[in-house]
Parts: sequence; structure tokens; C-alpha cells
Amino acid sequence: MRNISAGCWSVLFGLYLSSCGEQYDKINSVAALYSDQQIISNIVYSNIDSINLVLDVYVSAKRLGQPPWYEYSERRKPVVLYFHGGGWVVGDKISHSRYLLPYIDKKWCVVNANYRHLDKTSLVGIIGDARSALNWIYENAEKYKFDTTKIVVSGESSGGHIALMTALAMDETLFSQGHIKPGRKLTVAGVINWFGVTDLIKASVKWDAAYVNAIMPNSFGKTDSLREVSPINYITKSSVPIMTLHGNQDMMTSHDQGVMLHEQLKVLGIKNNLLTIHGKGHGNFDGAEMTTMFNEIWKFLKEIEIE
Repeated sequence: MRNISAGCWSVLFGLYLSSCGEQYDKINSVAALYSDQQIISNIVYSNIDSINLVLDVYVSAKRLGQPPWYEYSERRKPVVLYFHGGGWVVGDKISHSRYLLPYIDKKWCVVNANYRHLDKTSLVGIIGDARSALNWIYENAEKYKFDTTKIVVSGESSGGHIALMTALAMDETLFSQGHIKPGRKLTVAGVINWFGVTDLIKASVKWDAAYVNAIMPNSFGKTDSLREVSPINYITKSSVPIMTLHGNQDMMTSHDQGVMLHEQLKVLGIKNNLLTIHGKGHGNFDGAEMTTMFNEIWKFLKEIEIE
């Protein structure tokens, strides 16, 4: 075996240490979540008809290793309030929580809320649940350092519809559940709508009578009832910016639903973006498409000064 001089050994050992340093000095953002994130699960934000409605909170916090265990920063942070999909009949806050990971990685606060399904209430009741979850954010802004001027509401499919209604339907006489303090206006800064239905009158043409009646009891054939739970009918000149992400081959929520919404937003001069994913259906986006979509989301949020 060829002899290696002491000088060569020194050089090789130095290169080894250097490579180890590069390997271990780089922080893995996923692993680091253990150190700088806290998850508080199943917080009751409302009790209605003897049902506890719960949410999960993801918030930046320093892990202390002793009581009080976590320390929140004093800096207020933007918040995303998220509602899962499932046709207003199935699903829960955990089943669709993968949509939240990019916000957590950005050190946003995340509020992920359950709501009653149509076997327990009508769509008016579901929207009331969502508004109560928004009210909870206002009630707990000081504790968790939520920036209430930078609340974004989001959801996919039926959750997208709920997010839109939460942001746009300001009539507390119809959707309030009595939790909101007098004089408090529950406003948000924007909406990220993942292929949510926007006009239930047009969408319901393809639905059977039983489903429509579950959405709004005794409403089949009565457009007034469906109109009051359709986001497109709440768009005004003072509405918040809205971004919609939608596949143009969606057979569950027609791509036309997003087009109609954004045409109306444009007419009224409201900041908006409709990002169409060609050749894709109801949420079957691949990794490259999801990366592109979230890059566009961050760009949109920066444009409306939320970051």
C-alpha cells in the first residue's frame, strides 16, 4: 500500500470535517418545527345545539424545556383560517390539513376549524359556525399574537365556499350565533379559494332535490334561499381581494364558477387572481403544480401587503 504522508492525511481529515460541517450546519426546516412551533388541538370555539365545535391552532413559539413550556413572540403574525372540504357532509380539520404546511413553514399562525355538517344544520348554520371561528381569532389575538389586520381565509371545495362566505357575508343578523361583541366587525384581508362553488343557484341545477334540501331546508326550486348562501351575491366595491385556484376539467365544481366570480370582481375593480390549472380536475394537482400555485399565492399575498 502506498504510504500517505502526514501532510496528506491532514488535508483529507480537514476535508472530511468540512463536509461534516456542511452536512450538520444546514438546518432542516421540517425538523426545526419541533423547536419553534406549538400545536394546540381541539380548542372549543363555540357550543351550539349541545355540540362543541373545535379548532386547532399552529403558532410560532419558542420551546423552553420547563414551565410554562412555550414562549410566544411579541410580534404579531399573519393568520390563515382554514376550512376543509367534503361537500358540507364529510371531512374534518385533520383530513385536509396538508394545505396548511406551506403557511406553517412561513411561520404564519394557522387556525384550522371544524364545523357542523348538513346532518346537523343548514348551510346558513355552517356559515355561522365559520363566522364564530373568525370571531375566536379576534377574541384570542392578544394571547397568540394574531395580527387581525392580516387574516386570510382559505378552504378547498365546499371549504372554499365557506371561506368566501366568511369573508364576504357581513350580515350578522343572518349568520351570527350570538358570540360577537356589539360593534365588532369581523373583517379579513383576503381569501385563498381552492375551487369553491360561488353561485349555488347555477351549481344546483346538477344536484338532486334531497341534497339541495339538506343545504337549505325547503329550498328546492326557491332561488332566494340559495341566493343568500352564494358568495357571488355578496361581492361589492368594498370586498376583499380574492385568489382562486381551479382545474379547468373539474367535474365536481365547474371551472365556470371561478370564472363568474372573478369576472364580477374585475368589473368592480377588486384585486383578484384566477389561476387555472389546465387539464386537472377537482384537486388532483401534482407536486410541481402545487409548488407553482403556492408561489403564486405568496406573490398575490405580497401584492396585497400580507406577508
